[in-house]
Amino acid sequence: MIGILKGLATTFSTFTRRPVTIQYPDEKHELSERQRSFPVLTWDFDHDEPFCTGCNICVRNCPVDCMTAVMHDNPKHPEGTSDRRKIIEKFWIDYARCMRCNICIEVCPFEAIAMDNTWEGHEHSAYDRRDLHKDIEDLLEASKSGRLPNPFRPLDNIETNAALAEGEEPPAIGFSGARPEAQDAQAERIAQGLGAAIQEREPEVQAQAATAAAGATAEDDEVASLSPRKLRARRMKAEREARAEREAGEVSEETIASLRRYASEMYTEITGEPVPPIGTPAPAAAPAAPAAAAAPAGDVGDPNSPRKVRARRMKAERGAREHIEKGEEVPAELLQTLNDTESALYKEITGNDPAPAGAAPAAAPAAAPAAAGAQGDPNSPRKLRARRMKAERTAREHVEKGEPIPEDIVATITELGGTLPAAEDSGGGGSA
Repeated sequence: MIGILKGLATTFSTFTRRPVTIQYPDEKHELSERQRSFPVLTWDFDHDEPFCTGCNICVRNCPVDCMTAVMHDNPKHPEGTSDRRKIIEKFWIDYARCMRCNICIEVCPFEAIAMDNTWEGHEHSAYDRRDLHKDIEDLLEASKSGRLPNPFRPLDNIETNAALAEGEEPPAIGFSGARPEAQDAQAERIAQGLGAAIQEREPEVQAQAATAAAGATAEDDEVASLSPRKLRARRMKAEREARAEREAGEVSEETIASLRRYASEMYTEITGEPVPPIGTPAPAAAPAAPAAAAAPAGDVGDPNSPRKVRARRMKAERGAREHIEKGEEVPAELLQTLNDTESALYKEITGNDPAPAGAAPAAAPAAAPAAAGAQGDPNSPRKLRARRMKAERTAREHVEKGEPIPEDIVATITELGGTLPAAEDSGGGGSA
């Protein structure tokens, strides 16, 4: 009985309590800053660009592999409004796979990603999972719009508490460039007619213009700021282009300028001039590329080296023999190549010795008078025998079918000294 009375007392006590029900979504609980929903990217109002540089550290550490990032060169770095040489170009997060573990926030070295601790960060329900794939615009929207007033990283709170416990100065507040104070400062700059971003230093374009006025080009100024690894990569690329152009016959002035700019030893090989130090202003007129014939004999890129002349001669001889075998006249351009490369086949075809380079080749005679026994001679014993055997096979096929042997086949066999099949009189092919 006493237990029943106690239960009734507890039940009746609820009548005196205030209701706790909230009419969601019209009413919502206030969330703490430690609340974690989904990761979003933060916007740097001081430099008017994302904090993210596309370093892919968060992508590599994500345990469910739900992130993808692509970086590119930061266009604001030459303008002097940013110290980031690289910046994020594309970023995707698949919220359908994200487990909200907070690891990406802990490992990010640039305070570029935070967990959205607002109700809007939670409310991402969708009928199609593909609608949960968020791109860079979706991920930056919360921070750019000011909807993320207090981006939070648990590590900052831990470090602050540890410093206070040890009596030390607490560390600087995190995400300083993404907070409302930075957004208000940006609005003041815009109201004063200044740029949205802080001008960190003089634009590189002006610095290069000043250098150009002193005699150097913008490219030379850029090369002077390259790291050794990038300088080596560009030098190797310029050398590959120079080799390809030299094999084609001539190196362009632009390629020679690149070799000079990146201090390549090929600059000396091509121009005969010493390589100037990196950053040295270019001469008023770039030296013209020497003729292909002036390249060192035997050089790999020399189009007139013995190896390449031999290759051209062999190719021309193959083409000439193909025309001879077909009973056609050898084209003038092939004769010219045979003449220039001093091919022995040139004399066999024309009966003349190769003329000096550049001289007009002699006209090619008909294919039949070619030198007896030559491989391309259509009247050589080997080819006459082949034609006779072919005619005899054709005659036998007609005889086996009971058909007359065609007159041209009979004439070919007779002319070449062949033997007609035994039943040649049975048809109307006629006797030789």
